[in-house]
Amino acid sequence: MVATLTSGGAKGVVANIPYVTTIPHFTAVPYNPVPLDQATADMLNGAFAPYNGGLLQAEAFGMISASERAARTIHFAEGNNAVTIVDEDLTDISALGLPSYRHATADDLLVLTSSSFIGTTVGGNPQLINGVSVPLDDKWVLIPGEQDEIKFAIDQFNVSIKNIASAGGLAFIDANAIMQQMADGGFRSGDFTLTSDLVVGGAFSLDGVHLTARGYAAVANEMFMAIDATYGSNFSAAKELVDLGEYPAFYPPSMP
Repeated sequence: MVATLTSGGAKGVVANIPYVTTIPHFTAVPYNPVPLDQATADMLNGAFAPYNGGLLQAEAFGMISASERAARTIHFAEGNNAVTIVDEDLTDISALGLPSYRHATADDLLVLTSSSFIGTTVGGNPQLINGVSVPLDDKWVLIPGEQDEIKFAIDQFNVSIKNIASAGGLAFIDANAIMQQMADGGFRSGDFTLTSDLVVGGAFSLDGVHLTARGYAAVANEMFMAIDATYGSNFSAAKELVDLGEYPAFYPPSMP
């Protein structure tokens, strides 16, 4: 596409791909959003006792290490608890009839849509609670191994994108670096500091993936400045950059 555009003398600006760890769709839901009283925690611990006992047996047979057994052990307590998840990267001990369950940790990323799924019941059965007594399936969680695979792929794409933009003489912005700054405390644009906090950060819309009007305005300004640097235009000098204050970042309470 770049070769086709530039062969006709077209100019343009290209952005690379942000890491998923910088957008609130993957960072807004905590790993431990399950509040329990002691009685409910005791009931759940009783339900998972056979599983935990099976893990001890698997360790005794040398099928898993003590550290993996500890990581897979399901235990609830009064207060906020980590969700339970399926982790396909765990050692397969299905020969003992044991699934690959564990509690989530701070290293796991729950997708934003899981917030409305965790705590629901399966078929209305109050004993089958998603994310608690029924572990979350893979589609709800990015485990560390999956995050590494995605990062590796993004890094490869971003090298290609930068090289292709450079070869075509196109302007380039490092969107990945911009989003990383938002995630690390704030990206300054004009009179505003945008963060990746859902809603209140001002940069991301309610789906946690797409930007708000203000967020897109900030990216537009970066594009203007990249165009200036590459083609000698004067958007910045002529005060033609977008005023972020003219673009909304918050939405009325009536919005569903």
